[in-house]
Amino acid sequence: MKFNNKNNENTNDIENDSIRKDFLEDNDGNLSIIVTSLLLIGFLILSIIILNTAISQENENKEVVSSNNYQYILDDYIRNLPLIEHEAMEDLSEEVIKNKRPCLDSKSDLKKIIDEKLSVKNQEYYDNYHMQINSSLIAIENTSNPFSYKFKTHIFSVKGDYSFERIVSSDVDCIGLKDPVPLLYLKSYYGLSYNETSYSYANSLSDFLRENGVENHSYYINSSSPLIIRKCPYDPYKHHGDDKGRIMKNCRDNGYYHESRDGACYLCRLEGKSGCEHYGFETFINPQKTNETDRVSACGSDHVIFSDDIYPGVEVIYNSENGLNEILYLDPHGHKVKYGMGGF
Repeated sequence: MKFNNKNNENTNDIENDSIRKDFLEDNDGNLSIIVTSLLLIGFLILSIIILNTAISQENENKEVVSSNNYQYILDDYIRNLPLIEHEAMEDLSEEVIKNKRPCLDSKSDLKKIIDEKLSVKNQEYYDNYHMQINSSLIAIENTSNPFSYKFKTHIFSVKGDYSFERIVSSDVDCIGLKDPVPLLYLKSYYGLSYNETSYSYANSLSDFLRENGVENHSYYINSSSPLIIRKCPYDPYKHHGDDKGRIMKNCRDNGYYHESRDGACYLCRLEGKSGCEHYGFETFINPQKTNETDRVSACGSDHVIFSDDIYPGVEVIYNSENGLNEILYLDPHGHKVKYGMGGF
């Protein structure tokens, strides 16, 4: 009996060893599967993260490109505004000169012209770039520089997810535009003509001065003055008397205009005014060359001659050639001092 029990115990040990072996082998297999599965899941998650990052980066780059493109188009539009506004000023001046009729309200007339041009430009940007733009001129302001105005334009634009709204300011000058003042004052007088650069008065200015009670009005027969607005580079103006008058001669040969608190600004000139409440400018009317001296007539500043208060000026000889004098009539305590011609 004891022998049999021992055999049974040996048999049970063998079976238990077999079971433990199978169990360990099963655990090793399950562990391998689990580890492999975790690695696969980790790789899959990492792949998804990398893919999402790449897609997100690509979308972000596209957005940056799109945003930059929108801003570039918008900046190009804004850069065009001063060109449009200067062109509108030129169009208005040409209309005034062609019709010989002043504006009633030059700023209002300019706004109408500019808004029409903006409407055309807005359609052009929509056709070319699919950008919707609404814009309108809201103000024109005089500045401390009488040759320049500040134009303010309200802009609202939309393109896709991007939008822009702002009041944009532009500094626009009147340099190179035509001065309508002589034509508007003398349109009823015979003899006035002009070419690309200057007015020739023939008898027109003399007749105008005669009707306004000016003595020696005939001294302005065949006189001339500039047509195109050009800012005088000789600043301060007292230097016009330098180099024995050669600076003044160069100024008059080029038909320069000068800052003046008494002269009209350009937009008021389009309204037929020789003086206004704004800080403006003046130019001089050049009498015909003469061999006579010590003459007196109306002061040659345009805002004096074309005004209700024409005051006299004395003859200032700033150049002499071949027995003929180039002269201006300047008031002794005003324009002669301002332009450094006191010694002439």
